[in-house]
Amino acid sequence: MKQQLISAIRFLLLVSAIVCPLCRIPLLAAARVAVQNTNAGGIEGLVYTVDSDGGRSVVPGAFVSLTASAFHQQTIANEQGRYSFRDLPANTYRIDLTAPGLSGSSTVTIVPGTALDVPVELKADAVRESVTVSGSSDPPLSTYSSDQSVIDQSTVVNAPNKDDRIDALLPLIPGVVRGPDGLINMKGARASQGGSLVNSANVTDPVTGAAAMRLPIDVVESVKVIADPYDPEYARLTGAVATVETATGDYDAFHLTVQNLIVRPRRRDGDYIGIEAATPRFTITGPLIKKKVAFTQSFEYRFIRTPVDSLPQLQRDTKLEGFNSFSQVDATLSERQSLTVSFAL
Repeated sequence: MKQQLISAIRFLLLVSAIVCPLCRIPLLAAARVAVQNTNAGGIEGLVYTVDSDGGRSVVPGAFVSLTASAFHQQTIANEQGRYSFRDLPANTYRIDLTAPGLSGSSTVTIVPGTALDVPVELKADAVRESVTVSGSSDPPLSTYSSDQSVIDQSTVVNAPNKDDRIDALLPLIPGVVRGPDGLINMKGARASQGGSLVNSANVTDPVTGAAAMRLPIDVVESVKVIADPYDPEYARLTGAVATVETATGDYDAFHLTVQNLIVRPRRRDGDYIGIEAATPRFTITGPLIKKKVAFTQSFEYRFIRTPVDSLPQLQRDTKLEGFNSFSQVDATLSERQSLTVSFAL
């Protein structure tokens, strides 16, 4: 009998040694779930705003953020304006809610095994205005002794210009107008009180005050109108000054441009008879010594018939024929010095 009892005990021990390792994991998992369920908590609540009459209005779709130390979760309020967070460990949490133009927040502490209902009110965001001041390296005051208005090369080339003349573009500058006599009046001064410069050289007609030299517009880099030129370089001028700067030649490659090759026929008495206008021009620029010396040559031929309405059809034209030639040589003497020689005819 004693021997049978010992055998039974040995059998039970063997069975327990085999069965217990197999069931240990599910047993421990179940125990862990039980502990988790015992210590976990939850937060839910309503997202709302307070109306002017004191009533509440839910806010669906609000963005809800739950944060604590080393913890962060997010969710979105449902169509009923409610949010919820489940299986939260015991801790102190901050709830932040945002919606377009609205925001709100709350702080809550979870006790193990409890679920809290935390409604949060959203309020309108405060309107804030700010001004950002950025520093600039530019001087606060102008370094020029007078006001200046500039027409750059792109405007000279692309702006509508019936006569292909520089003075035809000057009225684009505020304060510059063309009078009934066809002369340019700049900044309120008479045409005879103004001045004209080409590359800082005075080309003013002493009688009319207009420019005595006309350049092909293809060689013009910029046109500048200076009001009240007090600097000595502008000589004895009481009005504004129009100064023209020509373009520097290309030191690297040759470029050729040709303009206005098509002539305009003359229409008189219902028929086309002869030529009314022809104003072809070409410009070539390129290096004489690469990187050192460059040249520019521009030539313009002008043939224009202008009708006088009070005369007979074929006898009413006044004819203007002429040409403009401009030659320029640019040389780089050093990093800080350059030389420009120009000749206009």
